[in-house]
Amino acid sequence: MKYPKEVFKRLAEELKGMAVPPEIELLVCFPGIEEEDCEEETPYPTVIVRYLGAFDEEGPEKKLVFNEAYWNSSVEQLKGAVMHQIKSLMEELQSFEGE
Repeated sequence: MKYPKEVFKRLAEELKGMAVPPEIELLVCFPGIEEEDCEEETPYPTVIVRYLGAFDEEGPEKKLVFNEAYWNSSVEQLKGAVMHQIKSLMEELQSFEGE
């Protein structure tokens, strides 16, 4: 079963235009649509939410793999899942800094 490319194409456009904190990098890897950020070959659309530390060092990251369970979701629902990962990563970093 192939994933719904039209939905993920719209999602890629939404994510590229979305305002994210400057210390966050979104890597969008959607096979057949957005492949420039792909670090490894994956059969599923994937978004990596990465924290950029000082001097653009790679920091912690969250990987969101959109498997078949997500394929009937709307663009807004998929975007919400990405936003949740961004928020979750930011909260983790804030709690870490507070220790």
